[in-house]
Amino acid sequence: MKTKLLKPIVTTTIFLAFKVVGPLTMKTKKTLVLLLFFLFESISSEDVCSPTFCSSLFLEPEVRFPFRLVDRQPSSCGFPGFDLSCNEKNQTILKLSPSRSFIVIHISYTTQVIRVDPDFCGPERLVGINLAGTPFENNLESYSFYNCSSPNASFNVPNISFPCLGSVNHSVYALETFKISYGDIPQSCKDIATISVPVLKQYVGIVRSTLSWIMPFCETCELGGGTCAFKDGETTCILYGRDPREISYRLIVITGVPTLIFAIVLICYVRGKVRYYDQGQHQSIDLSAIAITPQTRSTTGLDGATIESYPKTILGESCELPKDDSTCAICLSDYKPKEVVRTIPECSHYFHVDCVDEWLKLNATCPVCRKSPEIA
Repeated sequence: MKTKLLKPIVTTTIFLAFKVVGPLTMKTKKTLVLLLFFLFESISSEDVCSPTFCSSLFLEPEVRFPFRLVDRQPSSCGFPGFDLSCNEKNQTILKLSPSRSFIVIHISYTTQVIRVDPDFCGPERLVGINLAGTPFENNLESYSFYNCSSPNASFNVPNISFPCLGSVNHSVYALETFKISYGDIPQSCKDIATISVPVLKQYVGIVRSTLSWIMPFCETCELGGGTCAFKDGETTCILYGRDPREISYRLIVITGVPTLIFAIVLICYVRGKVRYYDQGQHQSIDLSAIAITPQTRSTTGLDGATIESYPKTILGESCELPKDDSTCAICLSDYKPKEVVRTIPECSHYFHVDCVDEWLKLNATCPVCRKSPEIA
């Protein structure tokens, strides 16, 4: 599994998992982050030769076999002579000699060509190179540089201008030395240097040089969808996705790692919720007990002696009462002869003895008019 693909998968999964489950305790977060760190390190360490970049934004050029980034990958990840490095601006640098280095713009692994910026405007300026002892083909060309006092000098041969080497009063041009003949150079121009550098090409005002290599030969492998690598001491073509075991491994990592991370986060979330719910239950019981106390006091009825002090009457055959009450307002049953009723003195309302006694034990007021001894 390639680290550059695994890293965004893991990072995105962590972000979405935390987004779904919400906040966790600080202790849980620390434990989870530590676990994820070791998980990611153990996976990424299995593939230290994965493609890498100097730029943190994964911008070109992509560095992989036969190239490697010094101080970031072991020597086994690259072919001898193909070492690259990163400068303080996160640019990829190819150093061919102690006095000459180039900024790498693009690497074509299918055509085995590397495009570089000759950087004649940098501190090294007009310094030539020697490709002897390097893995690159000797495709150097001799260029003569001229300083012309005229800002728009006219040449009879193709030329390349370098505004950064000139000024308001003069311009600098480079011409292929072997193409220059007598009369091609204006009188206002003076020869300032002749150097050997990789073939220069101008693209919409931007000058680039190209270098190519033959060994290791991986062009066929790259065109077939694979990549070269060192295996068992020799260069081997690895066709990713062709080997069923490779497909299974990549599927397991791509799907299994995010699933495992999400499961860990979800378990932590559920455990936190259960703990919070248990604490909340205990708190709610205590609060309800406190809330019930005043309610119980407010609904206390009359004591037994007070209730018994209310007069009782045995109904006759006519069941007539002073206020023409013919029905008990509590049980809604009509009065019958010989039944015993009780009168509430404050309002003279009658009720069955059993009905009103139970009522007055819980309520100190008349069921009909709500009068009581306290407000009579």
